[in-house]
Amino acid sequence: MTRLRQCWPKRLLHQLSLLLCLALVASHLIGIVLLHHHGSLLHPLSRNASLERLATAYHAARDLPPGQSSKLLAHMGNRETRFWVARQPEVEPFSPRAEEQRLANDLRSRLALPAENSLTLQLERANGANARSHLLSPAGWAPLQLRSSLAIGNGLFLNAIQHPSGAYQWGSVLAYSLPVTTLPVLLVVVFCISRVLRPVKSLARATERVSRGEWIAPLPLAGPAEARELTHAFNTPLTELRLQVELLEPGEARDDMLESLEELATMLRETLGFVRDDAVQEPTRRIAIEMLLGELTRRYGMLGHTLTLGKRADVYLYCRPLALKRALTNLIDNALKHGGTAQVDVNVQAGMIVLEILDQGPGLPEAWLEKVFEPFVQLGHGNGGLGLGLAISRACVQAHGGELVLENRQPTGLCAVLKLPQSLEDPKCLV
Repeated sequence: MTRLRQCWPKRLLHQLSLLLCLALVASHLIGIVLLHHHGSLLHPLSRNASLERLATAYHAARDLPPGQSSKLLAHMGNRETRFWVARQPEVEPFSPRAEEQRLANDLRSRLALPAENSLTLQLERANGANARSHLLSPAGWAPLQLRSSLAIGNGLFLNAIQHPSGAYQWGSVLAYSLPVTTLPVLLVVVFCISRVLRPVKSLARATERVSRGEWIAPLPLAGPAEARELTHAFNTPLTELRLQVELLEPGEARDDMLESLEELATMLRETLGFVRDDAVQEPTRRIAIEMLLGELTRRYGMLGHTLTLGKRADVYLYCRPLALKRALTNLIDNALKHGGTAQVDVNVQAGMIVLEILDQGPGLPEAWLEKVFEPFVQLGHGNGGLGLGLAISRACVQAHGGELVLENRQPTGLCAVLKLPQSLEDPKCLV
């Protein structure tokens, strides 16, 4: 096994080429075995010629005087064929196989012989072995021979031994079929794989350079769609940032940043999905609301922001955690931006889990409390974003069977009220 691993090619192109060649050889061998055991052993032209010679010899032996028939039968013979008349049949009656029975039926039909006339044909190998001997044995590759005995009356039999051509002369078949089928397919595969591997090799070299701390320009988009998508993903700042984080010393801070990057990447994919009206559906699971808010509090604290947990309730909810976290993050970011600090209260009211995100900002004009939920709508000049944050938050909450509204506080501030059904215990209930 160790020697086999050493001989196995290292490059993907060479591995796939070798596997393709092995697969083609295996498919040919399987085809040979199936044809040998179930296909017609005789070539159609050789089969017809053998039966025609038998029919001619039968008429000559039956209708001509013995001297003339003997000369004609001798003239019809050659190195591979022999006809003679004798009182003993060359082939004794036996239980014929399917192909032998078809040969006998065809010959009987050509000669218009009644059923009582003795007619026996046996197809075998020239060494006397079964015609369908195992291919791995020498007997399975020996030439075919057809022995036959036909009653011609007066206790005489027309005997014959012929060597018809097989339908599958495996040496010739493989000598042509393997190169003809393998070379074109191999060339096409090598071309396609090379086209795919070129951008992958570029990515590998670029990754190595980034690992050494070098700055690299965005890679050109080339190759098939999958390679282009991979290169595009590498060119994004998020991917480069992840590569840089991977170079940090292992520890809790590094793991936390990697987790944050993974969540950010998922949120980005779902945000783009929202823009395309093709949102990604993550699996639903049961979580503790307090645990989710605790993670957000710790995360914002590491960023230097003040997020306070006010009223609390020990409740659980079946939800899509990343989607819900994205909705809360959008609302908390708005509160921090406009109020400097944010507070989250959790209550249970009339079977609903109510989360309130409170800030001390100036609030919103009444006419804007609903309008800001529309996609691409921003109050004033905005902050350089797309105006999707609140639209995404409401879409996520509504997908969980809840509702999200904004309310002005007195004397100042804004409250985002997020309501989710507490009775939602079966994830199948989610829209």
